[in-house]
Amino acid sequence: MKKQLLILSLGMFLSAFSFGQPLNLPVDFENTTPNYYGLTDFGGNVSEIVVDPTNPANHAVKTIKTAAAETWAGTTVGGIVGFATPVPFVPGSTTMYVRVWSPTAGTPIRLKVEAANDPTISVETEALTVLTAAWDTLFFNFSNQAPGTAPINFANSYNKASIFFNFGTAGAQAGEQTYYWDDMAFVQGAPGPVVDLPVTFEITPPSFYGLTDFGGNASEIIVDPSSPTNHVAKTIKTATAETWAGTTIGGSVGFANNVPFAPGSTIMTVRVMSPTPAGTHIRLKVEDAGDPTISVETEALTTGVNTWEYLHFDFSNEAPGTAEINFANNYNKASIFFNFGITGAIAGEQTYYWDDVYFGIYTDANYLNAPDVNVAVYPNPVENNLYFRSNTTLNKVTLYNVIGAMMKEYGNVSQSINVSNLEPGIYFIRFTDTNGKNGVSTFIKK
Repeated sequence: MKKQLLILSLGMFLSAFSFGQPLNLPVDFENTTPNYYGLTDFGGNVSEIVVDPTNPANHAVKTIKTAAAETWAGTTVGGIVGFATPVPFVPGSTTMYVRVWSPTAGTPIRLKVEAANDPTISVETEALTVLTAAWDTLFFNFSNQAPGTAPINFANSYNKASIFFNFGTAGAQAGEQTYYWDDMAFVQGAPGPVVDLPVTFEITPPSFYGLTDFGGNASEIIVDPSSPTNHVAKTIKTATAETWAGTTIGGSVGFANNVPFAPGSTIMTVRVMSPTPAGTHIRLKVEDAGDPTISVETEALTTGVNTWEYLHFDFSNEAPGTAEINFANNYNKASIFFNFGITGAIAGEQTYYWDDVYFGIYTDANYLNAPDVNVAVYPNPVENNLYFRSNTTLNKVTLYNVIGAMMKEYGNVSQSINVSNLEPGIYFIRFTDTNGKNGVSTFIKK
């Protein structure tokens, strides 16, 4: 009898061990015990824990979505056992994050949590990669469940997680692709900051901006090709793009606040570099993130080729066939459409760059090109002292809040100003150097 119990106990031990020991979040893949994390592939994935290819002091999971993989190929952490403690979801605290290295930008990554003892109890959500062949931190908010899947139920226990790369696309279509992932964790409290105007693409990680392409666009955040101290969005309107191919800022959530439209104040500005001849139609659309039937669209025409310019979009002049602006509505989500009305098949693949999406209008272009003044502002975000890297003294430095109200003015600044008493938020900074040149930049106060 004792021998039978010993054999039974040993069998249970080996069974549990082969599927990984019970885990808890966060999961960092630094435990070297064989099978500790119980990685379990399905649908055509092949995973292993390896040395991080970008950091030899770190370990990460390497997952190959093979050429034979299903659309739903995925990898589970913890095998059939899952986590020892359920993910601590509560109302207002429903976010997890995973660091991901993807070979492509704009790729849907799905995360699923479920009850380890009941696979019918689950909730799934997605995030899009922003960077190409680089590490990015993706946030997964389970209060925004994936279409066609169950909403989160706080009465349920979710103690098992699976990740799906390039969800919805089979390996036969995409070809074999290799992904790396690490640091799966729960975000205590509400998810991090939400995108708001102005949008400058300087906040990290780039996934913060939730760029979401549709209709054949492919976007990522990169270093400005004309200024190494600036970041911009690069959007490729591919050769297979639809007439309405576009890119949304902020994903399904949109902005933290409504665009502050009011009678007589209906203009937004976007800085754009277009490869196409002057007169190309750029459309901007704003809508209610909670109700896509509420929207207003307008257009501006480019005036240059392969040069940065500021386009002003007046929503009091709606695009033909679209709804008029209604000041009683909430508009808290924006999408941009390059060469609107022309397919990629007609125009061919085209690459656009864009930056500095904000509410309001600026008429003096000399104030809008800080790189021309040879001034760099850092660090960004800033807590106490904001420094200027310049080969000259700045005669005047003026701070404005996001609605254009002047906050402070400084004279003869040679190195830095103290901004510790400013409220957290985004600010514009305008300066004039000793040569009489003017520039403007933005910074974030922590």
